[in-house]
Amino acid sequence: MLSLFHPTNWSQACVSWIHEIQVAFDPPTPVEPGKGGFLRIMRLPTRGLAALVALSFTLHCTRPPVAWAPTPAGSRSPGAAEGQPYMEEGLASWYGGADDGFAGRPTANGDIFDPEQFTCAHRTLPLGSFVEVENLENRKRKVLRVNDRGPFLKGRILDLSKRGAKELGFLGVGTTRIRLRTVDAMGLPVALDPAFDKANPYVVQVAALSNPKNIEALRHELENTFGEVSLQGAATRGGLTVKRVRVGSYTTRQDAEQSAEQIAKLLKDRGVEPFITRQR
Repeated sequence: MLSLFHPTNWSQACVSWIHEIQVAFDPPTPVEPGKGGFLRIMRLPTRGLAALVALSFTLHCTRPPVAWAPTPAGSRSPGAAEGQPYMEEGLASWYGGADDGFAGRPTANGDIFDPEQFTCAHRTLPLGSFVEVENLENRKRKVLRVNDRGPFLKGRILDLSKRGAKELGFLGVGTTRIRLRTVDAMGLPVALDPAFDKANPYVVQVAALSNPKNIEALRHELENTFGEVSLQGAATRGGLTVKRVRVGSYTTRQDAEQSAEQIAKLLKDRGVEPFITRQR
C-alpha cells in the first residue's frame, strides 16, 4: 500500500479535486455583445489608470542617483550656508607616524592623539564634528571625527590620522586628492550650525615663528594695520616650539578672507601665505 504522502496519491487527489470543482459549478453563461454590467463598464478607465501607474513607476525607478556636486580643488561648497552639508575638495595628508612626535600629545579639543583612531584635523570645521572623506584616486570612503586643527601647510585641506590614511589607501604615498562633506555620527549628510561662527570665530594665521624678536616685530606691524593680534604656542612635526601669529576675530568667513587678502598683499615680499582657521 502506498503512503498517503506518495506522489502518486497526490496526483490522484488533485485529479479528484479538479473533477469535483467542474461538477460543482455550472459553465459560464455567454454575455451578449454590448452588455456585461458594472465590471465591463469600468474596464476602459481601469486600463488608463494602470498605464499611469506604470509610467510613474518607470520614471521613479529610472531617476539618476543623487551624487555630490563637483567642486574645484581647494574650494568650499557654495551652499553650505543655506542648510546644505559643507563640502570641500583638495589635497589631504596624514600624521601620526613613528617619527613626527604627535602620538600621545593633546589635540585641539583636548583629546590625546591616537594615530590608530579615525580622526582628522581641519582648519575651520567644528571640533567634534564628523566628515565623510572620499579618496578621489580610488573612490574609497571613510567617516572620521574632527578633533584637531590643521593642516598648516600650503595647499592642503585635511590631515588624517595614520589609521584613516591606511583605510583610504594612501598611507604609502603620503598625500592624495579628497572630497569631504559634513555628516552625522551615522554618516548621513548634515549642515553646519551657523551659531558656531559666533561661538568660535575665525582668525587669520599669518606665520609660525620661533625667534622672539621676529615674533614681536611682526606682531607690532600687524597691530598697527589690523588691530587685534594673538599668539598661540605650538610645536612643529620636528618638535620645534613656535608661536602662531594670528590676526583678528571674525564671525563671518567673508570678513576673514578679506583680511587674509590684505595681509598677503602687505607681506607679499616675505613669502608669507596667511590662511584662515579658528580661535580654538
